[in-house]
Amino acid sequence: MMILFIVLNIFLFVWWRNNQRPTLKVTDANATIISEIRNQKIKVSKFSTSVVYASYLAGKRSTNLMSTVEKLSNYNANIDNRTLFVSLNKASQSAKQSSNFSGKSNSSNINEETKIAHHVGYRYNSVLSKVNMKNRSTYSQYIDGLPVVAKYGLMIFNTDKDERVTSFTQTKISDISVLRDERATITEEEAIVALYKFNELGGGDQLSKGTLSYDTSLNVNGYDIYTPVWVFVVTHKDSSRVLLKVNAFTGDNLSE
Repeated sequence: MMILFIVLNIFLFVWWRNNQRPTLKVTDANATIISEIRNQKIKVSKFSTSVVYASYLAGKRSTNLMSTVEKLSNYNANIDNRTLFVSLNKASQSAKQSSNFSGKSNSSNINEETKIAHHVGYRYNSVLSKVNMKNRSTYSQYIDGLPVVAKYGLMIFNTDKDERVTSFTQTKISDISVLRDERATITEEEAIVALYKFNELGGGDQLSKGTLSYDTSLNVNGYDIYTPVWVFVVTHKDSSRVLLKVNAFTGDNLSE
């Protein structure tokens, strides 16, 4: 853990030094750029200018996943590379069994995938689901109150035309610890401005509402380091959709 603290201390010092700037001037500049974005016919959802606080976190990739299927029947399940793979032999069995998760009948307006996901503490991620193929949806594990958008910490469901689950995968983060005290993140508005400056937005694009989330790209001594990021989906004029990410501490572009 000592190595984790050293790495984060160096990174945070560089971030703090590079982000000292007059608040009033930044606010005026952001308003000007937002106006320019709208003049270029880029559609932006109503965004927040509130400052949210978050921390750096560390977590391990869990292998304790089989409890997810304890109330299902007629399924095949295996764990490979710390990922649970579940295939339901009959989709109709999912509808019958998963109603047990919430105690509600199948007439509930909560669909079957939601019941399975909520049973193990995952919530629907509308941003990640926007870039999925048809009949596929993504649910996120929440850590320190924010959804995960990294590979680990997700449940991804495949359903048939009647929204009955046919298969799903699950990854999970465990042994989560806070590495540093909470500190201010950039606002959603600042994240949008950053995307525009990085040429991720063009005329006629439509940008979704942003979601403050946790993502990871660094592994130290078996721990993944999770950083808060702003996540958006941009829909281009040709209807294609792309996931965009901005580091919520540094404002760096993390989009692939």
